Amino acid sequence: MKLVTIRDAKAHLNELIALAEKGEDVVLMRGSRHVATIRPFSGEDLELAPRLTDPQAERFWKRVAEDEKEGRFESFRSFEAAVRTLRRRLKTPAAS
Repeated sequence: MKLVTIRDAKAHLNELIALAEKGEDVVLMRGSRHVATIRPFSGEDLELAPRLTDPQAERFWKRVAEDEKEGRFESFRSFEAAVRTLRRRLKTPAAS
């Protein structure tokens, strides 16, 4: 982990980004306070916390409605019931 002032970060931003690309966290300091980080980033990060634009959300909900209308949509009484069903399906070989 590297600690830098905001002033130094402005002057050396490309170098700090290169450090993050190599896997290092960079902490930006304002005086003695930690105020932000520059962190390594991967596609998995997007999957964990997706942020949809309005058009993306509209397409998503339209697709959900289409899937429901076509009978490709399932409801479960609980999260646990959904997990049990999906696990069963993963254990069962798919029909060719």
